[in-house]
Order: sequence, then C-alpha cells, then structure tokens
Amino acid sequence: MSRPTVALIHASQASLAPADAAFGDEFPEAELWHLLDNRLVSDADAAGGLTEELRARMSTLIQYAVDGGADAVQLSCSMYGPVAHDVAAHQPVTVLASDQAMFDHVVALRPGRITVLASLGQAAADSAQRLGDWLAAAGVASEIEPVLVRGAAAAATAGDLDELTRLMAAEAVTAARSAEVIVLAQYSLAPALAGIAAVVDVPVLSAPHLAAGSLASRLKERVS
Repeated sequence: MSRPTVALIHASQASLAPADAAFGDEFPEAELWHLLDNRLVSDADAAGGLTEELRARMSTLIQYAVDGGADAVQLSCSMYGPVAHDVAAHQPVTVLASDQAMFDHVVALRPGRITVLASLGQAAADSAQRLGDWLAAAGVASEIEPVLVRGAAAAATAGDLDELTRLMAAEAVTAARSAEVIVLAQYSLAPALAGIAAVVDVPVLSAPHLAAGSLASRLKERVS
C-alpha cells in the first residue's frame, strides 16, 4: 500500500523543520508535502486581521492540496485556524487547524490550571485566548496563564536548540509548581519538547507532535 500524503500548509519558513521533526517522531510513515505562502501573516497583519481575500487564499491552498492528492491537510499557522474549521466539513479528507489536535488533547485531560509558554507575547496571548474558547465550548473550566519566555524567539530563529531548550525548561520548571499541563504555543518551540518534558512531572504538549499523532491514527489504514 502507498504511504499516506500529508500536506502541511505554512505561513512561515520557521515551521517547516519543527513539523518535519514532529512527524518524524510520531508519523514517520507519512509522505510530507510542504506548501508555503510566507506572506499570509504579514498580509493579515497589514490588513488588521483575516480578510475575505485572505480566507479565500488559504481556502485555495487547501483545495490545491486536496486536488493534488493529499490524504490529509494540516495547517501550521494558528491565525488561519478558523479557515480550516470552515472548510473541513466540505472536504473529502481531514483538514486540521494548527493546534486543533492539541486543544482536543487538553479537553480530554480536563486540567484545572494550564500554562501556555511562547516566545512572542502576542503568540502567548492569542494561544491562551483560543485555548480558553475551545475549552469553554467543550464545557471545561480551566485557569490559563500565558507566559512569554524571553530570549526564546532569538534562540529559535538562530537554530540554537540547546539555548532554546535551556530557556524553555527553566520556565517550565517554574510553571510546573502550579500548572497541571504546559502547552507550547508555537511550532518553532516543538524541537525543545523532549528537553522540557525531561525536567517536569506534568504533561508538556506540542501542537505538531499531537497533530502528527492524530493524523497517524486517522490514516493508519493507509500506512504500508
């Protein structure tokens, strides 16, 4: 049987390597197809949010992936999650928002307190807000604390995994004193997952790892 093809749609070059690594860990049987539009975020920022034109542009990318034979489509940019939700019901294959699998996992855990770690302040606030909305819709009441890990953005951009892991792990140790779950807000932080998880006794969740695991379960009958 042929290997399942997973199309990953990116809005930043920085998410490609973390996605590759996560799928290598959780779904190595998948054939990855990377599609990149590196203006999706900057155009949305310039427009003050998702416009109808930008929604249509992402929808076109998703349709392109489906028409090209993808067995599943995974977005890596959280900003365009609403588009994934809108089009998923109308596509013949699974279409997932960047952190949909991770948010579903948090719902299943039903934690009382969650810490969201991010390398950018806006990413921390945005992820915490969307996670809170997702939990509320599922009837789960959790206290969510967004935390900016200073220096992590520079380390991730430089590809300095040792420094990224050191910074993230130190913040995670502090968070684990009260949090029941730690969430990594961005794909660019996923390479530090193992190092962070090694120093705390609470679950540490990475969106690309959980996305890969979720798609592996959904597509396992296609795996050779």
